[in-house]
Amino acid sequence: MGEHTTSTNSSGCLPRGCRLISLPEHKDLRGSLAIAEAMRHVPFAIERVFWIYDVPEGGVRGAHSHCECAEVVVPVCGAFDMMVDDGNTKATVHLDSPHTGILIPAGVWCQLSNFAQGTVCVVMASHPYNASGYIHDYSVYKGEVVEAVPYDASMASVWNAFVDGSKNGTFLFHRDYMDYHADRFADCSLLFYKKSKLVALLPANYKREECTVCSHGGLTYGGLILSDRISVADTMQVMSCATEWMKLVLGAERWIYKPVPHIYHRSPAEEDLYALFRLEGKVVSRSVASAICNDNRLPMRTSRKQCVVKAGKNNLVYEESQAWEDFWPLLKEVLSDRHNANPVHSLEEMKLLGMRFPNNIRLFVARHDGEIMAGAVIYETETVAHAQYLAVSDNGIQYCALDGLIAYLIGVRYASKRYFDFGTSMLPATGQLSESLVFQKEGFGARTVVYDTYEIKL
Repeated sequence: MGEHTTSTNSSGCLPRGCRLISLPEHKDLRGSLAIAEAMRHVPFAIERVFWIYDVPEGGVRGAHSHCECAEVVVPVCGAFDMMVDDGNTKATVHLDSPHTGILIPAGVWCQLSNFAQGTVCVVMASHPYNASGYIHDYSVYKGEVVEAVPYDASMASVWNAFVDGSKNGTFLFHRDYMDYHADRFADCSLLFYKKSKLVALLPANYKREECTVCSHGGLTYGGLILSDRISVADTMQVMSCATEWMKLVLGAERWIYKPVPHIYHRSPAEEDLYALFRLEGKVVSRSVASAICNDNRLPMRTSRKQCVVKAGKNNLVYEESQAWEDFWPLLKEVLSDRHNANPVHSLEEMKLLGMRFPNNIRLFVARHDGEIMAGAVIYETETVAHAQYLAVSDNGIQYCALDGLIAYLIGVRYASKRYFDFGTSMLPATGQLSESLVFQKEGFGARTVVYDTYEIKL
């Protein structure tokens, strides 16, 4: 029996997430054998197997979609036509090989027809049978389909309002923040709608020369921004919709994805991590950040306590300041001399962002006789005070000024904030962990939060 597949849609592409799967086949004088192993040839754990046979002439099977179940369908004997439809793209594939199946993800409408006499069709499913997990009415199904809409500047107010009401968005996703360096990135951000209601955002840019979508290259993190009511199934549909849009519209070949760390979530928002798993996303880098949880703050190490006590005896003054011009040369010198690095932002950019987000971007300094001894740029979100930049002068080291300033921020200014995030401790040149830097942060009672980066092959 041969293999023959055709797609009847104009683009020649299958709907989102659907693909043909070639199963290993072994032939010898005894006959033929085809293999399907879960999590290898079939891209999920198989929870249920059933088979369809004795379909009468003109009979139709399927005509439904699954809310969360994925399937691989194989004609182990005979042939049939499989129509698949994601609400935007529709295709019909003729299947007649016992070692070729089709993957149908959750949220795709399917219908089997034109069965050859004697056909036997085997279905491997990711979930046990659940009658409530089916949609049998196509008009209802169409209303459940997620649609991706490319962002443009006219949508800024809608975008920003959604960020403010989301369960994992921060001010970094406001267009006034994202677009300050728009000239450096080719924006390809998306809005996702279901039943005409906005359910998710994806801040993203496209590197055409690398055929790569990044979410987002200009931000520390930048995964999906989710509504507070979105389900796992909807998030999987959003992710699948995003991958198909990237492939079909941009011609992208991979997606670099940086999820929002959990400490920034207003409520649990890790649906995207499961969707990444289902899309076979792989962690390609992991940065170690250090954060203090004020709900259960660990005591400082003795060495840090001694420095804080010393700072208290040196008559330092801790205050919020607008002295960006005075602090920035100090920051640049410290980063260059001690870490062989430069600030991500220029002074002009930092002042601009501080003006746009005065309640979120703040500069705190430690002074002695009016001189700035140390400073901290804090990015403040609903759940986190994040130390974007920290610096101390040579004189400030003698006065333990940075220790005193950090103790003030943790114990006074941001004592009611759930987390104080020192940021990552990775060496810019190598990407490896700076053990001395993370040791210093842990001395204040901080412990590890990881910032992950995933790669999805499209």
